[in-house]
Amino acid sequence: MSIESILELHRSGDLAAAEAAYREYLQAQPQDADALHLLGVLRQQQGDAVEARELIGHALAIAPERAQFHLSLGGVQLHLRDEAAARASFERALELDPNSIEAQNLVGHLQLRDGDVAAAEQRFKIGRRAGEEDPLILFGLGNVHLARHDAANATKFLTRAAELKPDSAAIQASLGRALFDQGAFAFAEKALENALRLRPDMSIAKLYLARSRLRQDNNDAARELFSELLARNQQTFGAMAGLGDVARKKGQTLKALKFYRRALALDPAHPGVINACAWGMESLGDLTGAARYLAEGLQRAPQAHELRTPLAALLDRLGRSDEAAQVRQVGADHHV
Repeated sequence: MSIESILELHRSGDLAAAEAAYREYLQAQPQDADALHLLGVLRQQQGDAVEARELIGHALAIAPERAQFHLSLGGVQLHLRDEAAARASFERALELDPNSIEAQNLVGHLQLRDGDVAAAEQRFKIGRRAGEEDPLILFGLGNVHLARHDAANATKFLTRAAELKPDSAAIQASLGRALFDQGAFAFAEKALENALRLRPDMSIAKLYLARSRLRQDNNDAARELFSELLARNQQTFGAMAGLGDVARKKGQTLKALKFYRRALALDPAHPGVINACAWGMESLGDLTGAARYLAEGLQRAPQAHELRTPLAALLDRLGRSDEAAQVRQVGADHHV
């Protein structure tokens, strides 16, 4: 068989037959870089990332100037959790082909993962010049706006990305998060259910689906999802906090406080959970304990100014007006 015929077999989804054909072809043409690369891609699809890396590396030793080979190798390295090597492969692909949309996209997503939102946005914008309607570029720009808490613009980009690539669980999950942040909980639920239909193991989609259901007062369904995440040791902080929210909505203050405290142990500087613990103590009549949660939270997270107003109010109620004034003054100084 010719390499073109084998590739057609590969594309048809008959991976076992295509693998056998690639290997037979390579017995006669062991230095064919394209065949080595394609067999490496196939082995990655079959779940053998180690052999995939070896095969694509061999192809690159023969044809080191092929940008697509570097992209494929980077994808395998990402799968093997060698992010530094993957980034180097993607950047080498960009050096060889600066107009590669795929390379711009992959580097951008790595930068976004590292928290370098501005650099990621620049990559996606460069990629968009070559492919304005590329769904993965639009996905990247949507995630940039999510990172900036700009849910409206995130929704715009992610909705279009989902229209162009409806079978992407990642796009559906990000769209669900953007809709959730806008308060469109029913629409968020639909997108998140789509994500989980495509990838049932996607824990971040399950977490936001639980939150969406909770916001729609579907408390039992939300609790079931939070509990499932906790049982699988996935999204543990969010699941703990979510179970606290479920209990709170049901008027179960002690149970809510138990879950909030467990969440706080995982992230002691999280303002939302600090406030939730303070709410629990205040609801139980322990104003001093509530104020202590807020004061200690501010020590751990001095920039969490959303803790200052409730702390000052509690201190006033406790007759500690001088301390309350000091807390307010620090907040005022911050806003000047």
